[in-house]
Amino acid sequence: MNIRLLSAEALTPAQWAAWAEIQRTEPALDSPYFRPEFTQAVAAVRGPVDVGVLENDGQPVGFFPFHRGKGNVGRPVGGVMSDFHGVIARSGTTCDPRQLLRGCNLLAWHFNHLPVSQSRFREHCWSSAPSPYIDLSRGWEGYQGEQHTIHPRTFKKAMGKLRRAESEAGPLRVELHTTSDSVFQSLVRWKADQYHRTGVTDVLAFGWTLWLLDRIRKTSGDGFSGMLSSLYMGDVLVAVLLSMRSYGVLHAWFSAYRRDFAVLSPGLVLWLELARLCPALGIQRIDLGKGPELYKQHLMSGAIDVAEGSVDLRPIRGMLRQRWHQAYDWLRHSPVRGPLRSPGRIVRSMVEARTMAQ
Repeated sequence: MNIRLLSAEALTPAQWAAWAEIQRTEPALDSPYFRPEFTQAVAAVRGPVDVGVLENDGQPVGFFPFHRGKGNVGRPVGGVMSDFHGVIARSGTTCDPRQLLRGCNLLAWHFNHLPVSQSRFREHCWSSAPSPYIDLSRGWEGYQGEQHTIHPRTFKKAMGKLRRAESEAGPLRVELHTTSDSVFQSLVRWKADQYHRTGVTDVLAFGWTLWLLDRIRKTSGDGFSGMLSSLYMGDVLVAVLLSMRSYGVLHAWFSAYRRDFAVLSPGLVLWLELARLCPALGIQRIDLGKGPELYKQHLMSGAIDVAEGSVDLRPIRGMLRQRWHQAYDWLRHSPVRGPLRSPGRIVRSMVEARTMAQ
């Protein structure tokens, strides 16, 4: 196995085509995040992205994109904007993670949304969590029947909210994909307000992140495209969702709704309408992304487990980082989590802001 280190700008059309073909033919890599277009978009708005090209007999069999930070520490492309990351490689490709780092001139690579199916990294994973999805492979009727079985009470309640919204706010109208600038600006404005109210880091306040969303929403192609969906109650825009699509997989990325319509659950109504309408577009799965939000638990059909961890060629630093993660995880689930919630949120916001600004 040979590893060739290149900048994203230096990859040839043949290498990009090989990357796209690997993603298209490997089921475990069907997320839009593994498409070359996502890496190209991030490189265009944020700056340099390096790629380790895995070769056998001179032919590319895998790609490892990453951002190079201070001290030759690598991070996933897009940082916290990425819900899936890892090595894009053909099945059966063997490459030891430490060998991969040495070939890419890295001392460490930190990850937090690595599919556990990438077993080559197993010994470097510290914890894992589910990333829920909606299974539409049997269409709306199949999904609806499944939900009535596994979540009978919550799904019945959700459908009741949909009917209430339609009866109280006028006819519902969904645009599966709109190019409207004003709809996009509503999403950005509502999302910024949500971040401010909840004390969460505003990831759209760093310039390049907003440019990335704008670039991807305007991207259209067979293997990768943006999809800006909107919900109207009567004539009023009440919810917006920006997603990314790769063939039959839609990944929900950023969503927000109009707060003065909150009593009618516009966000939930939009999700249900998307589940009903998306199968007609050939979409068989909607990825919701890792997170504790209740709507994900109520709508999910299943989940893809993703791991957090680090490959580190510096044993002491790697051990200290793992111990810090274990301590933080313990505190987050301990009886003292209440008093520590605010300080912990501040520290987390500072770390995220520093990472996003790099």
